[in-house]
Amino acid sequence: MKQYSINLETGNSIQYLLGFLCLFVYAGALFFPLMDKDAAHHANIALHMLEHNDYASLVDRETDYLDKPHFLFWSSALSFKIFGINTFAHRLPAVIFALVTIISTYRLTLHLSNRTTAKIAALILATAEGFILSINDARMETPLAAGIIFGLWHLIVYIDRNKLVNLLLAALGAAIAFSTKGWIGVMITFAAAFFYILTTVKWRVLLLPKTWLFIPLFFLFISPVLYAYYLQYDLHPEKNIRGMTNISGVKFILWDQNFERFKGDSFNKGGRNSSVFFLYHTFLWAFFPWCIAAYLGLFYWLKRMIVRKKWNNPFNFAALAFGFVLFTISFSKFKMPHYIFMLLPLAAVFTAPYLRLVLSYRRTARFFFILHLVIAILVIPATLILNYYFFQPLNWFVQVLGPVAIVWFVVFLVRKYQPRPLKVLFIGAFSLVLFNFFLNYNFFPNLFRYQGGNELVKVMEDKKINIPDREIILLDNNAHSFDFYRKANHHIADPLLMKEQYDSLKSYVFLINTPVAGQLIRDGFRIDTIASHPDYNVSTMKLKFLNPSTRITKVDTLMLGRLIR
Repeated sequence: MKQYSINLETGNSIQYLLGFLCLFVYAGALFFPLMDKDAAHHANIALHMLEHNDYASLVDRETDYLDKPHFLFWSSALSFKIFGINTFAHRLPAVIFALVTIISTYRLTLHLSNRTTAKIAALILATAEGFILSINDARMETPLAAGIIFGLWHLIVYIDRNKLVNLLLAALGAAIAFSTKGWIGVMITFAAAFFYILTTVKWRVLLLPKTWLFIPLFFLFISPVLYAYYLQYDLHPEKNIRGMTNISGVKFILWDQNFERFKGDSFNKGGRNSSVFFLYHTFLWAFFPWCIAAYLGLFYWLKRMIVRKKWNNPFNFAALAFGFVLFTISFSKFKMPHYIFMLLPLAAVFTAPYLRLVLSYRRTARFFFILHLVIAILVIPATLILNYYFFQPLNWFVQVLGPVAIVWFVVFLVRKYQPRPLKVLFIGAFSLVLFNFFLNYNFFPNLFRYQGGNELVKVMEDKKINIPDREIILLDNNAHSFDFYRKANHHIADPLLMKEQYDSLKSYVFLINTPVAGQLIRDGFRIDTIASHPDYNVSTMKLKFLNPSTRITKVDTLMLGRLIR
């Protein structure tokens, strides 16, 4: 017997507060530095476009970049033109695409159900840990997820209503997904649309001539990317990329890229993970705190279809598409944790109606209430340890607002004026908002003080060290943040060849990290240091680094200096 009803038309003040806090947390990502790995790397490719006024070519450290297509780089380059070359400009498109993803998830769920379920879906997605981190990372995942769910929303509306404008917008969304990361986004959109047609028995839409306009519209929208690849590669068969010549850029993005990535060919070993369960357990933290509900919801919808033969629920397609895509990409030989982020909107779509259903029963509502209470109890001390022991509050803003927010949250937990189902939703959401508030406004700003590239630029500015960028050569090929915050892509050199090249390069200033410095000293060089700063690979946080008492043992040095022999 149902014991509760869930109505999110009430409690609007809490909803508005949550919405504001989510925006506030997202905004925090606009100001702390870009990470060397991927974020600053991608920003420098966009920076190269501005430096050379060449928006067709993707160039990474003086070499052609044959991997992901152009959309993210074009977005960043446009933002740089408007707002200047800075952190805010590079991350702003990620925030915008995140909002598009939330709105599209809400509108798709609203089309399939009602306003309350749509609000739950938007709330789940907006507060999922991986979704918030994808904004911070400013990688391909935010425009990819936006293109997928925006295109899927309009494609499903087209299937139901047969309006040409929805078909046009669906093709645009699919094109954005393709132009961001290739066919994977289009595959997800098509898989979800296929399962929607299958479960709702709307095959008639495939007989409509205008349905097939999707194909020419899609290729029209991706034509700028195809043309850019044609200009960079098809017109230059002499280019040697990873030992290959006579490369067709058009063929690469339409065919080769997807299979290379699936097989793990031509990619570094850092993304190789042969375990088929890798993405399944990655989803646990990426969709935290909603991951348990999502897996239970996936099981519920699949069991409902397979065992009970109930295929006509409008949310069946989302569970089928999520399960199918996750199963398929789990066999890829090249997997990274952030690959799961593109599936989070679909997970929110089928988790929301499941949660609304189970929270209407006393027993299951009690289970999720206890679960989210445990999460909250764990999140609060974790937040305090990260921000008051591992790192100290950077400013009064965190010192004052942080404890106030924690006290308010504890008071909210013990008060009884909210029905238990709403408390389940709000406790889970507030836990993650609180945690990520501290991450974005204190933990990450503290952490990036140990990323040598961006900090060394500050040292140069503070000490008024004026060295023309054309006189700086990088012997550390991973310090992408140094390039970005100097607003220039510098030349690079191989430290192993310095003995042979020294006479032609001895007038230059070199960027050197600790391992390279050791190699140079063994080769008989002395380093005349001009500026230096502690350096740590912040993408691989270890406990010994986080612990203030052992941090010094894990930190290297990034230095700018001249080589003397």
